Amino acid sequence: MDTPVPKRPRLVPAPAPAPRTIADMAPEILLRLPPDDPARLMRASLVCWRWRRLLTDPAYLRRYRAFHRTPPMLGFVLNLKQHYQGMAQLVPTSSFCPAASDRPGLNVLDARHGRVLLHTAQGQRLVVWDPVTGEECKIPRVPAYALGFNAAVLCAAVGCDHLDCHGGPFRVAFVGCGERGITFACTYSSEAGAWSQRIEVEQPAFVDRRPSVLVGNMLYFTCDPYLNFKMLGYDIVRQELSVIWPPSQHEYYSCTVLVKAEDGKLGFAGVRNGTLYLWSMKDGADGNVEWVQRRVIQHKTMLRTRGLSTPPEVVGFADGHGLIFIRTGNTVFSMDLKSGHVRKVYTCRSRNYDVTVVPYMSFCTPDRAMGRLPSP
Repeated sequence: MDTPVPKRPRLVPAPAPAPRTIADMAPEILLRLPPDDPARLMRASLVCWRWRRLLTDPAYLRRYRAFHRTPPMLGFVLNLKQHYQGMAQLVPTSSFCPAASDRPGLNVLDARHGRVLLHTAQGQRLVVWDPVTGEECKIPRVPAYALGFNAAVLCAAVGCDHLDCHGGPFRVAFVGCGERGITFACTYSSEAGAWSQRIEVEQPAFVDRRPSVLVGNMLYFTCDPYLNFKMLGYDIVRQELSVIWPPSQHEYYSCTVLVKAEDGKLGFAGVRNGTLYLWSMKDGADGNVEWVQRRVIQHKTMLRTRGLSTPPEVVGFADGHGLIFIRTGNTVFSMDLKSGHVRKVYTCRSRNYDVTVVPYMSFCTPDRAMGRLPSP
């Protein structure tokens, strides 16, 4: 007797997936809004209560910042002269609009991890300012007098990825040269509310006010720009000071700005005879520092122009964005070192005073402006 052939199971087609709506795709759409245009995020948060709840949710905003990785440059801070006294002004390069962009009577020293470090035009009183939240913190007076000094601000939160440092603990590193030619450094902690003990090195270094660069645990400052130009390294973990000398081509030239090189090490950009030179540091075989010349850019290539009335000078660097700022006459340009794109970003009121550009980089999201958003 023949065995009956088993019937094949009847294939039931899988149900068609439900069509995705705008509401379903909103998290992925909003995730791709550019962080350098905060106005788009603000307008999106006003569309409906669902989007607003999403764009003010801490977990979603952590994902948003991680997706974009590098905080955008919202603007830059520079020092101006107003009624014979200094004034720090934040110049937006995006739709970012701080509650107050001018700080009369204060000059900018540094900006890092969402904060700006200012100091009084007369004296050594320091102020930490958060342009996104508008908060200010006055730092106690430094426990030592310095003829020339500079300082830097940085986040002190353990394990922080520095994508959202607003409101957390911070440190201020101060370096200066005393009356007897002794260079010293100390650090202020917002958690302790006090300055650390001074460390000293018997090497006179007149620290100037150009912005510092952070490489690992080392902060680097420029010194003696009009004499024997050198750099001062301050290890904020080991509490050690070291002096670094530039290549011989730049030892007597003042137009120099410290940068972070493409390999993540210390570098600097210097102009000589209208030509921009980019250098990076490496450790030599004998333990001494060696400098490698990475690029040489002529000013005609650099600014796409001829017949400049005054030679160009480097006045700033945006870490993480590969931008340098160049001033010629009363005009400041930004230059992308990768693409070579040049853009005019500021026109000074006068040619007769120094301009130092300090980029301000931070995420500006609706959760930081909840008090200024209307009710849904």
